[in-house]
Formats: sequence, C-alpha cells, structure tokens
Amino acid sequence: MDKLLQAQYRAGVDSREQPLYTITEAAYYLGIHPQTLTTWLFGRSYETKQGVQFWEPVFSPADPELRLLSFYNLAEAHVLASTRYEHNVPFLAVRQAISTLVAQYPAVSAHPLLADDFFTNGKLLFVKTINEIVNLSSQQLPLDIMEAFLVRVLRDEAGNPFKVFPLRKGESTDRVISITAGVSASRPIIDGAGVSVSAVWRRFKAGENPEYIAQDFELQVSQVQRAIEYVERRAA
Repeated sequence: MDKLLQAQYRAGVDSREQPLYTITEAAYYLGIHPQTLTTWLFGRSYETKQGVQFWEPVFSPADPELRLLSFYNLAEAHVLASTRYEHNVPFLAVRQAISTLVAQYPAVSAHPLLADDFFTNGKLLFVKTINEIVNLSSQQLPLDIMEAFLVRVLRDEAGNPFKVFPLRKGESTDRVISITAGVSASRPIIDGAGVSVSAVWRRFKAGENPEYIAQDFELQVSQVQRAIEYVERRAA
C-alpha cells in the first residue's frame, strides 16, 4: 500500500494505464506465482558456461521504479498466464513469440497482447512461434488454451480491455468473479453485483454463514461460495 501512495497520478493518461497493483497483489488476483510475474516484468539473470546472461522482460510495468502494474498490465499478465496453464512454456519462447508478433504487426500498441490484431489473427502466430521454438515438445501451447484466456478479456467499443475474468487451473470456468477497471478500485468483485470479493471474505472469516452474507448483499449463495473459493484457493 505504501508504494501505491507514492505512485504519481499521470494527468491525461487512461485510468487503465495508471499504476494500481503491486506485483504480489496482481499475481495473487490472477493465480500466478509472484516470481513468474516478476520475471515477465523485469527479466532475470542466469548462469551459463560463458558467464551470467540476461533475459529481457516480456512487458513493461506502469511504474518500473515502484514496480507497480496497471489494469492493462494485469490483462497482459492474464493472457500470458495461458502459457503456464497446463504447460510451463519456456520464458525465452514466450518472449520470442511476442517479438515475432510485434514484427508482424508493427502498428500494435505498447501492449501487443491486448491489441485488436492479436485478438483476431495474432494469436495464431503467437502460438505457432512458441510451438516452433519448443520444437513441438510436450510443452507446446494448444490454441484452445490461448482462446480460453482471450475470451475472458472483455473489450469496450474502442477495442480496449476493461474487464478480466481470471482463470486458474483447477478453478471453475464460470464468470462469477471479475476484475473490472474502475469498479471497486479495479479489485476482484462478484460480477454484475459490484460486491467486493474481499468484503465477502472478511465477513465469512468473521463467522457469518454464506446464506446470511448472500441475503445481506442480495446475492445468490453460489456467488458467495465462489468468492470464498476464489480467496481460499489463492491462499493455499
């Protein structure tokens, strides 16, 4: 929270580009290991026989100095999470696939994985590049996994993402929990109701039963239970 208080609001910049999340927080919301997300954002050094080498980052955080992510960064990380959903695709392959994507579609924005070109045709190139790099090994990324993540990113009339339904292996593929830009400080909510997942969780931990919580928030019991499951799975 201290970092968020230090972050500077940038006038004239889309709210979805403003720094909103720490790495730990964003990783938690998406069900990604924090170190994996850190590597995507800042790269990493590794030892070789020739000495220490460095792999470049996959994408850039909204505030590199404070290491804070924007909503768009969160959406990018969600898309990248598809590469780890069932197969831990090598980091080098992911980075090369993005480079290939940008070279093929030079008009893409600073967020190539969120561009219209990627959502339409670019995903095919992305998956094909990864599979070629890993030499069609058991780590290859099936297109249907990529599609499963892409359809969970909703876009506004201008084609820009405004909502993400986070997906983690082993969880329901329903659309009960969403992260919507500008709603509840862009933190997880029960979709359609705008009720904060953290508010439901706090009351459950305080000893209230799901039926009472549902009645108080005018929710279905199943929605309350899904919010509780969302938190518990990430705390495990």
